[in-house]
Amino acid sequence: MPPRASAGPYPAPVADEIVLVLAAEGIAATLEPTAGGLAIVIDEAEARRAETILADEYPTGVHHAFAARAAAQAAARARIAAPAQTEWFGPGSWVIFLLTAVCIGVFLAEERAGGSELREVLLRFGASRPAHVRGGEWWRFATALFVHIGPRHLLGNMAALLVLGPALVAALGPWRFLFVYLAAGIAGNALSCAVTPPDTVSAGASGAILGVLGALGGQRLRFAASARYRGWQVVAAVLAYLAIGVGAGPGVDTMAHLGGLVAGLALGLGIPPPARATTASPPS
Repeated sequence: MPPRASAGPYPAPVADEIVLVLAAEGIAATLEPTAGGLAIVIDEAEARRAETILADEYPTGVHHAFAARAAAQAAARARIAAPAQTEWFGPGSWVIFLLTAVCIGVFLAEERAGGSELREVLLRFGASRPAHVRGGEWWRFATALFVHIGPRHLLGNMAALLVLGPALVAALGPWRFLFVYLAAGIAGNALSCAVTPPDTVSAGASGAILGVLGALGGQRLRFAASARYRGWQVVAAVLAYLAIGVGAGPGVDTMAHLGGLVAGLALGLGIPPPARATTASPPS
């Protein structure tokens, strides 16, 4: 048997990776169990070349390189488990400000056109009415989300959006948030249209905002590690829900609220957070 050289012992994952590194350079290595882990055994004639290869691959030393990698992975897991949002509006909150600005802009246009509580004005700006929708104007399911009936309605909904929105943006990111907001709002309006009298005019972002609330619940139930919002935001969610009810006033579209809430819950359960927020980087 030719003379053999050994190195180690190493933990099993470290030893396995070193064997693969050496094999890629044409050096056959075997593993032998020892009291402290696994020793790597090679032909002594290859020992010098193996040392050079490992020095190039791990310039700070094998043990130091793997310790640094483990520390980085532990830090990544800690970032996932800990709430990441320390301020009310975090990165990605631009989507909330954009939605708020659009709703305010449409409301001001309604007022200039004759008043945001006039039926004809509401329909002109895209409010939902079952008779119109059944006539082919399906787009009203979406446009009605940006139309509001009076300043109280607008203020209640925008207050709720500014409270609930940042928590879901922190969990999903702005684009997934926008998808949930629109999809839940459209689902709520569709349910309302299916069960309300054909001449009923409805409008407002309430269904979409209840969808945000439902999605927060879905994220917490299925993706608790990345549903990154603090305890105070749960209290804020309850207050936001009350703001929706106060803002809507008489004639609340309960079906739109219920449809948005259920759709949001389903989306929150089904849409995973961005990969960067759920997994640590694999070893290189």
